[in-house]
Amino acid sequence: AAELTLPALVSGEAARRHAATEAKKELQLMWGKTYSRPDLYKVLVSAQSFAKTPEEQRLSQVVLSKFRHVGAHLETKQRQELEALDARCSTLCFTAEQNINEDCSSVLLSAEELEGCAETFVQSLPEENGLKQCSLKAPVLVPILQRCGNSETRKKMMEASQKRCMEVNGPLLEELLTKRHKAALQLGFSCHAERMLALKMAGSLDSARSFVLDMLQRMQPLRDKDLQRLSARKHRLEEAEAKDGRKRKAEVLGNGGHGGHGLNAWDVSFYADLLKREELHLDDEKLKEFFPLEGTIDRILEVYTELLGLTFERNEQLPVWHDEVKAFEVKEDGKVVGHLFLDQFPRDGKFSHQMIVPLAPAFVSRDGEECLPACVNISNLPRSEGGRPALLRWSEMKTLFHELGHVMHCLCTRTRFSMLSWAWPIVPWPGGVEQDFLEVPSMALEKFACEPLLLQRVARHFSGQGGQGQLEEAVVAKIKQLETWMAGLGETRYFSSSLFDLMIHSQAPPYTFEGEDNLTAAELYRRVTQKYTTLAQLPKTNYSASWYHLYIGYDAGVYGYGWSDVYAADLFHTMQVSESGALSSATGQRLRKEILGPCATKTGDEMLKNFLGREPSVEAWCALKGL
Repeated sequence: AAELTLPALVSGEAARRHAATEAKKELQLMWGKTYSRPDLYKVLVSAQSFAKTPEEQRLSQVVLSKFRHVGAHLETKQRQELEALDARCSTLCFTAEQNINEDCSSVLLSAEELEGCAETFVQSLPEENGLKQCSLKAPVLVPILQRCGNSETRKKMMEASQKRCMEVNGPLLEELLTKRHKAALQLGFSCHAERMLALKMAGSLDSARSFVLDMLQRMQPLRDKDLQRLSARKHRLEEAEAKDGRKRKAEVLGNGGHGGHGLNAWDVSFYADLLKREELHLDDEKLKEFFPLEGTIDRILEVYTELLGLTFERNEQLPVWHDEVKAFEVKEDGKVVGHLFLDQFPRDGKFSHQMIVPLAPAFVSRDGEECLPACVNISNLPRSEGGRPALLRWSEMKTLFHELGHVMHCLCTRTRFSMLSWAWPIVPWPGGVEQDFLEVPSMALEKFACEPLLLQRVARHFSGQGGQGQLEEAVVAKIKQLETWMAGLGETRYFSSSLFDLMIHSQAPPYTFEGEDNLTAAELYRRVTQKYTTLAQLPKTNYSASWYHLYIGYDAGVYGYGWSDVYAADLFHTMQVSESGALSSATGQRLRKEILGPCATKTGDEMLKNFLGREPSVEAWCALKGL
């Protein structure tokens, strides 16, 4: 299945991507038809008593819930109607996902319009008719939003980014939301969100919504503090420009939705980066010199080797789909226990963010053969530029640590049944933990990226010259402060998006929000985001048209990142205070035994309680965020 479907995400040939997308549709349709078979469902229900071991009982519970989720228990006519609705939803999702993958939109800008961006960065951009071709993918978009002193340029880039796939995916999303809601009603649920949440830790729409609203309320004081600081910095810069006789390059977008702070949405990254350099004396352009891609990955893998007892050896004989892909054999005590692939750089037609895609599950075949897990880290990291090696921004290094946490979950899984192995909805086969537990291990491990102990081991200047080798202690201490840097605004933005996701899946379109009726999904997104961030949103944009999560299995599930992060903080804190040490092999073996190894053989609640020795708490997360 992986060989058939992976090209949809990584191939440079449009025909192969299309064929792989069609193959994924067929495989998903096959599973859908299997789970909707009433005869098979009845047999499995009657066979429940044959499940003797806890793992067998868990398998029976998981599998039967999947049958009920697609209506195997319904009467023939209802079941057929549901099958048709779900099939159409799958087609819409595949089409929207592929539209996003195929999108290579860019903005043409002059070098003058990129004032403030690093010279090496500007020089690395391809040219078209004397102008710089600025991709809307993160390695180009983020530096421009953070560094470009021209407000109008930042606005252009943000607006173009939020209009990606708008014409093609906007109508598809409206139909998708309507069909999802109708399908949920067929199953007896009040809405699509209830259908999806029935299989997760949260369990219900009320539980997930209450969690999100609680987090938004908790973050409001920090959000207001962040906005006040950004606004004050913008005001000081404008005063300085006025004294110099320089003209403001873009006016505030109207007067509404600003909460009196006078900030535009496209101002936030710029002034947050400026303040970070001034107050923390952290310059992303300087800091990234300590995170050359090659060495950073090697050193992160060394940390995971020490913690989890796995070793990673390059093997150039393993088959790969592109010359830039790197393949590793993963070993434990000299024995191969899995495989890891790294596909790191942007290409036209390739998935444009970072994620881990499972290639093979871990399980034991009927004849007793142990089948080895495999996965690939698909990312879009910066290439070398200006004669320097590929360098990672701090946020990219942290994300890489997070994604490699997913890799460890995949590789450490030890299950008898493939359906209980590590997977998530990006692949067409079933498997994986509850979705709102999926991020717990990777988010817990990601938090080490801010720890002095890890930074001293991972950070090395790309030049390797003299005293420049390691980060100074003062810089390491400043990086530690990044855990709470602009956390109020950042978390508010995330939780408002999570609320929007729950809202669009709690009824069919059109929507109502605060007395305003007949809203499209795009309009609802702008209203919700503006209310909670207090930042006016760009009109006639549709961020949700290119928001992968709505199409790749995170529908009514975006809240799960925050849900996972709360529990991950508790997990991380427990590792930190471990007598044997946070990154010791003893702590790692306990993590493997209670969290990584079981995968879906246990519920998320069970695994957390087993590791923590108590009920999970939000206190560690609140402390990390400065609450």
